[in-house]
Parts: sequence; structure tokens; C-alpha cells
Amino acid sequence: MFFSALMCMADVLQSVGDDCIARALQATGDVRRKLLVQAVETYRLAHRLEPWQPRHAFKMGHAYEIAASTLTPLSILSQAAWTAAAASYGEAVHLHPANGVLQAALAWAALQKGDLISSRPAVRAALKLAPDYPDVRYIVARWYLAQWEALSAEDQQLAVALVQRGARELPQVYVEAAWQLLRNLKTVRSILPSNPNVRRLLLNKLTEQGLFADRWVEQRDHPYLLGQVPANGLQVLAQGQLGGRQEPPPESTTVGPWIGMAGGWLSGGLTAKVDLDLPPGEAVLYVPIRGEPAGGEWPSLNVTLGGYELPLPAITGPGWRIAYVLLSTPGGRLPLEAIVTNGTVLPENGRFVERRVTLGPVKMLFHGALGRLGSTL
Repeated sequence: MFFSALMCMADVLQSVGDDCIARALQATGDVRRKLLVQAVETYRLAHRLEPWQPRHAFKMGHAYEIAASTLTPLSILSQAAWTAAAASYGEAVHLHPANGVLQAALAWAALQKGDLISSRPAVRAALKLAPDYPDVRYIVARWYLAQWEALSAEDQQLAVALVQRGARELPQVYVEAAWQLLRNLKTVRSILPSNPNVRRLLLNKLTEQGLFADRWVEQRDHPYLLGQVPANGLQVLAQGQLGGRQEPPPESTTVGPWIGMAGGWLSGGLTAKVDLDLPPGEAVLYVPIRGEPAGGEWPSLNVTLGGYELPLPAITGPGWRIAYVLLSTPGGRLPLEAIVTNGTVLPENGRFVERRVTLGPVKMLFHGALGRLGSTL
């Protein structure tokens, strides 16, 4: 009767801890931190009531792992959380060493804290105990990918086999893992399987990151990824803004100059224009933009190509920014035109201030540059 009461209380405590975890995953900041601390303490109480049960130690390690993942990597707090997670997972493994899920969790946490002595046998045990369990194989695959450059040729082959199998089952998570953990894009492309779902996800990732030359190499190697070129007009495939001090790739060519600006500035009522000779298919335009505000409002720039509006990022601050847009067109000569839709002159602090924009030379990147990119991919 006494033991039944203890087991019932432990079950209640674990349910409370699980609820804290679920709420923590929906929360942020201090609220998340407090909920994770509460979960750890609740699991610890449950473990004291049932010290023979590995599930409580495992849950405690999971809570520490969630906490570690929200902290700055390699920080003192992050390392402390990973150390606590590894200790909890290690206790769970001690209680149930034949459990592949527990071994995989220990392997990953020990790796994060830099303990290869504990991590390596755990990852091997995990794969041996649960070779067909998708969650275990995913953790093991990440374990190998995180150390790719230090792996032996045999271990690299094992990692490739895990990724090839897993990516067909869970393409999204494996593409993301390869992208995050491998530093070399050529390696990412080589280890992922030639599966249409996988390659489309990788193509989307390359596009999101503005790696357009790599996008075109991927399309060249997997022709089914090529989109249909519009018979008329144009199709906008992606748009964004280069970050920091990023510049257009050196393979891009300068077109221009702009005509229609006055004294290098585009004011309200003026139209800046440059003619572009576009090849059929995809091309990227890079447009340097700088705006000056008036009346507390930044200029709004409207840019069209052949009469079709291009969705460039809004001007929201000082300094130069380089907007880009990936297009698919049937090719030909098209006018690129820009106007300031809210340009005006206003009195401020005893002087007149104009809301206006200046545009730098447009650069264009297209498939023809691929021949010069082979050595960089």
C-alpha cells in the first residue's frame, strides 16, 4: 500500500513536470526559465520517490537540455546546463543501459559539454540498441555531423548512410541538421540523397540565404528543380536585403548608369531609369539604395521592371542597403524604373529638408556566371 502511494505520487509529479515543460516551450525569457526550473525540481522529487525508475532522470535531463538550447552556445550557463543534462541522462542510462533512447540522449549531451569519453560509447550503444528507431538515428546522425571534419573515413561513411536513410523519411529535419552542423556547402550537397523532396528543400534553403549561384548549380545537377520560364512578363522568385557589409558576388556585372536623377538624388516627381538586357531564365538584380527622411518619415521607393512592380524591402533607416530580387523572365531588354512615392520638402529646425533617395549602380548575376564559379562550390 505504501509503495503504491509512492508510485502514484511520483506519477502525479511527473505529470506536473510534463505540464511545466509544455508551457515552457510556449513561453520565452524569465517565464520559460522559471518553468524549466520548476520542471527540474518536480522531476527530482519524483526521482527521489522512485529512484529505480530511469524515466524521471531522463525527464530531468530533457529539461536541462531545453534550457541549454535557449542559452548562448559555449557560455558558462550553457555549459552548466549541458553538464547537468549529461549527468541526469547518465543516471538514467545507469538504471537502464539497454535503452537506445537514453543512450542517444546521453551521447548528445556529453558531446555538447565536451566529454567524448562518455559520448562515443553511448552513441555506438544507441545505434546498436535501436537502429530502426527514427528519433535515435536522428540524434546519432547529428552527433556525427557535428564532428564531421574530425571523423574517420569509416565514420563519415556511417554518417552519410544515416543521413541518406533519414532524409528520405524526415527530409525537413535532416536538411536543417546538415545545413546547421556542416560548415561546407559542398559537403551538404554531397551527403544529401538525390530525392526530389530533399533537393527541393535544399534549393529553398539556398534561395532563402541568397546563395543564387549555388541554387543554379543545384538546378544544373538536378534538372527537375528547374522552374518553367514565363512566356510573358516576369516572375519574382525571391527578394531580400544583403546583411551587414555583404556585397554582391564578384561574378555579378554592373549595368547602368541610372538616368533621371538630379544631382545624384531621386526626388518626388522624378523617375530614375536604367535599361537591362536580361537573358532567358533566372537572374538576380542587386540595387544599392540610400534614403533621407523628412518629417520623421522615410521615403517610399517604388521600383518596376518592364512595368511589373518589384517587392524590394522598405527603407527604414540611414545608410546604404543593397536590396536584391531573384527573377525569372523570357529575356530581352526591359526598363528598370524607380520613383519616390512620398517625396517632399519640409521645414525642419529653420531649414528645408527633403525626403529623397539615391541609387547606386545596379548589378546583375545570371546563369552565365556558373562557369566561373566551379572552384568556389
